[in-house]
Amino acid sequence: MSDNPQRSDDEKAGGIQVITRAAKILNVLGEQPNGMSLGEIAHAVDLPRSTVQRIVAALDSVQMIRIQGAGGVRLGPALLRLLSGVHTDVVDIARPNLQALSDATGETVSLARASGTQLAIVHYVVAEGELRVVPRLGLNLPLYSTSGGRALLALESDEDARTLVGEAYAAMTENTVKTLPELLAHLKEVRETGVSYDRGETLEGISTMAVAIDTVLGRFCISLLVPCTRFQKHEARYRAEILKCKEAMTREIGKITARD
Repeated sequence: MSDNPQRSDDEKAGGIQVITRAAKILNVLGEQPNGMSLGEIAHAVDLPRSTVQRIVAALDSVQMIRIQGAGGVRLGPALLRLLSGVHTDVVDIARPNLQALSDATGETVSLARASGTQLAIVHYVVAEGELRVVPRLGLNLPLYSTSGGRALLALESDEDARTLVGEAYAAMTENTVKTLPELLAHLKEVRETGVSYDRGETLEGISTMAVAIDTVLGRFCISLLVPCTRFQKHEARYRAEILKCKEAMTREIGKITARD
């Protein structure tokens, strides 16, 4: 134990500062897969080039980043290996919660993420009933029309959402959102209520309800997929159960983050 409490506090503060700066550098590199120069990184994180150089060298020594000549600083193999396991980790966490949601509602449940301008299903639980929705794993649907896609878009600013999906929307059904103002009105409602809806806008005869989870493992959405014939009748119960599922998922991922 240190004989100088002030020095110990200063060392802790310095350590936290270095971690914070390293995290900023990794975040910036994550947005530039083609790599950046030290000068570009320094400008992006608003730090002296010499400070960035020291942190980059330390991250390179543990393969968190890779340095390949001038202008070639990019994420390294150790970090990419960690990222490759993210979706598997989330599915492992989500599986019992998704099953509980399906059991409570009697409906099909999916877990999905954004993939460009599309919504990609990464896991689902199919309901036991005779009249049920059966999705395809890897099925890609537009972010602008799906409840899950709009739940994820609502995490962005209106301008970022517009940049991501544009202003021209192909009609999936006669109910599909047609204009940017109409889409932004949906996103405003999602931000206010926490729940997103697709009432036959993407697939004929199917209504969906979704919530987004914004976690250290990434952004995902949980959706209920329901035949339109019974969606409205049980909508309030579906809403209560999907919010309960979101809370449970967030709590589980929070525990893992705290333990790490």
